[in-house]
Amino acid sequence: MNQFVSFPSIKMDHLEIANLVHKRPDNVKRTIESLVDANIIAHPQIEDGIKSANGVIPKVYVFLGEKGKRDSIVVVAQLCPEFTARLVDRWQELEYRSKQHNVDINNPHALRKALLEYTEQVIELEHKNTGLEKSIKVITQTNHGVKFQQACKLLNIKRSVLADWLSKHGWDRRLNNARASTHYSQERGYCETKYEERTRIKANGELGSYSQIEFFILPKGMEVLAKHFGIRG
Repeated sequence: MNQFVSFPSIKMDHLEIANLVHKRPDNVKRTIESLVDANIIAHPQIEDGIKSANGVIPKVYVFLGEKGKRDSIVVVAQLCPEFTARLVDRWQELEYRSKQHNVDINNPHALRKALLEYTEQVIELEHKNTGLEKSIKVITQTNHGVKFQQACKLLNIKRSVLADWLSKHGWDRRLNNARASTHYSQERGYCETKYEERTRIKANGELGSYSQIEFFILPKGMEVLAKHFGIRG
């Protein structure tokens, strides 16, 4: 009789979905129930959850297999469409693990193939990590940081992409119509703003002074960005 390294059937409960999409479990549960009432999805399986400190055993909705995958995607699309891709990625991860763990250990060819595939994946991951570490080291060699345009070139990303990321994460702000660092990014050593007094001739012919603002992303900030975006060749 063949022996298999078995792995439980892939499944996902409503608590994990709540965690993935950053929603309260009771909100996810209500959404599921409303979709069931509308005959949009099938009623998921109900299982006992983990007993709480006060002894209460919660009931959780569990989505199983392909049908459960489809219904859970419908639930997330109803709750917050922007997280649908994240849920699909999670299902793919579960499916991949399931396939990797179902190997006939009495079949030398199958076992050798599974081990070879696993080894190749490990080597590929180590190669990517090594390459990324080397690239980060090159990027962060300067002690003075780099300007915005230089950062885009080093990271091989569009200016609009980096500008959007910096804004969303609170790394930069607009000051006198120029990009400048925020208190948040300065405190963490991610960015800095340098001011240089300059002179120019006014319309009336007189000399006037002004402060030139220059925004720099420091080595620590470039390291964060390199790890986030990867080094795109």
